[in-house]
Amino acid sequence: MSEQSVAVVLSGCGVVDGAEITEAVGLLIALSQAGIPYVCYAPDRPQMHVFDHAKGEDGDGARNILTESARIARGKIAPLSRLKASEHAAVLFPGGFGAAKNLSTFATDGRDARLYDDVRTVALDFILEQKPLLALCAAPLVLALAARDAGIQGAKLTVGTHAEGAALVEALEAWGQTHVETPVDAACVDEAHRFVTAPAYMYGAATPAEVFASCQAAVAALKPLLH
Repeated sequence: MSEQSVAVVLSGCGVVDGAEITEAVGLLIALSQAGIPYVCYAPDRPQMHVFDHAKGEDGDGARNILTESARIARGKIAPLSRLKASEHAAVLFPGGFGAAKNLSTFATDGRDARLYDDVRTVALDFILEQKPLLALCAAPLVLALAARDAGIQGAKLTVGTHAEGAALVEALEAWGQTHVETPVDAACVDEAHRFVTAPAYMYGAATPAEVFASCQAAVAALKPLLH
């Protein structure tokens, strides 16, 4: 496995109960455009809950995060437990409520949230090795929690605007990090901590084209940090 590949961590398949599909696919396309190879991973455990996106209500049964994420990765995916920071140049987290439900406990615990152990281990390993971490939309909360757990204060992150991301902004700041308002088609870069974040669908009225521009901006900002 090439050390120049990046790891993309998916949290399911669907904005309300997993990874936001447009962001996840847009990120993979932007990486391909930039000539950056990637490997997809996801936690191999049940989702927090299942949502019926057609009916707009909770769904029935249980679903596995890895199994659902494989839909986006076209089956080319590995359990998060196999992800080793030593084998990749960076780790990337698309958005969607899966970041708050399947990667962390933010959906239920708010400011008292924690990362699930498998996610925490991965994020802290990349921070320890001083390798970049990238997150879109709501997923900067993963970086903020990892930074808190690593003893980092004042990391610069974005979830778009204070107005649209109020709950996340308040949590990020409560965890000791700094929110930076950022346009939908731009990325926030914290070179000191090697964090790259971009708003994507945190702008609720964003078009798919604008979300893709957000993915491209994030990847463009990531690329020079890989060397």
